[in-house]
Amino acid sequence: MANLSPRERVEMVVNHEEPDRVPVDFGGMNTSIYEMPEWWPKKAPYFGYKALVDYLGLKDVPKPYLNSGNCVINVDERILNRYGVDFQYLYMSIPKPKMHPDGTIETIYGLKVKPVGYYLEVYDPPLAGKITTKDIDNFKWPDPEDPVFSSKAKERVLRMRKNSDRVIVALASFAEQIFQNYAWIRGFTQMMLDMQREPELFHYLTDTLLTVEEGIIEAFYTEVGEHIDFAYIAEDMGTQQAPFVSPKQYEKFWKPYHKRMIKHIKQFTDARIMWHCCGAVAPLIPHLIDLGVDILQVIQPLAKGMDPESLKKSFGHKLTFDGGIDVQRLLPKASPEEIKAECKRVIEILGRGGGYVFAPAHNIQPDTPPQNVVAMLEAGIEYGKYPLGK
Repeated sequence: MANLSPRERVEMVVNHEEPDRVPVDFGGMNTSIYEMPEWWPKKAPYFGYKALVDYLGLKDVPKPYLNSGNCVINVDERILNRYGVDFQYLYMSIPKPKMHPDGTIETIYGLKVKPVGYYLEVYDPPLAGKITTKDIDNFKWPDPEDPVFSSKAKERVLRMRKNSDRVIVALASFAEQIFQNYAWIRGFTQMMLDMQREPELFHYLTDTLLTVEEGIIEAFYTEVGEHIDFAYIAEDMGTQQAPFVSPKQYEKFWKPYHKRMIKHIKQFTDARIMWHCCGAVAPLIPHLIDLGVDILQVIQPLAKGMDPESLKKSFGHKLTFDGGIDVQRLLPKASPEEIKAECKRVIEILGRGGGYVFAPAHNIQPDTPPQNVVAMLEAGIEYGKYPLGK
């Protein structure tokens, strides 16, 4: 089969057909690889994006643009081209965070975040503790009519489409998740208690939150919807051992809102749905299939029930998987030879019959040596050619 364009290749894989090769996604999330944050001790071990571009001998690399989690959005085109990356991500603009003198940051929903190790973590939820529906009504919600949410969105997506035939995945930034935002606003434990002890409050807050997000989604997708290939939803729903909620509880408390969000997105685009979800969520996958999810990202192989063999056997005929290359132990600690062998194994399991996008199981973590990143990316090209195993 002649070489296909990224869009043709991904379309075939999502339709469970075998194209010329397995598509490649650079990062196991909407972003790629961590870069050293300003607060990180200069003498502490850290690899990240700079180490990768130095290892590859690249010169005149554009300054990395980082999201709030210190991951690089504008990965150098030479890296993407060299390793056959098929995906690119379009971010919705958001209001500029407020920087406080003590080093903390205040962002959307009035959330406070601070550096914790490699990451920025939310603390002191603004609606924690005992609240009423009146408190929810009086909360300072984002204004969906704020022009920032549609700012230059069409200009950017048209530029992306003109400059590359990579698949475009659109993200309404914070507005593409419901219960992660609920947990940040109320606190994770309180969210779980609300469902059981105060279900009316739970539904009132969730409905209010989603209504705000629907307005923001409309503003963004009205501009970009006809030019994208995938709409992105990010909703982490599991620990390393199990989902946050049982399938029965998911169906009762969460699924109606996810269904509503997807229906709302589909008013403005014919794009397929890519769903990001970490953790041991295999028991919830039938619900995601029922919702119409096309690609499930990120496939965390060390989480219970998320091994490639089980996922392919149970769901591989109905769902496309993105990820599966372990970032917890394999990429940071294994040798390049061991990494290539594991990548080959995962590709041959998940890639047969289509339905697989080769990628790490999350963003490439800061403790990953650059030679290991390169080994992974090389393996995607070397072992991803169809027919597999030849």
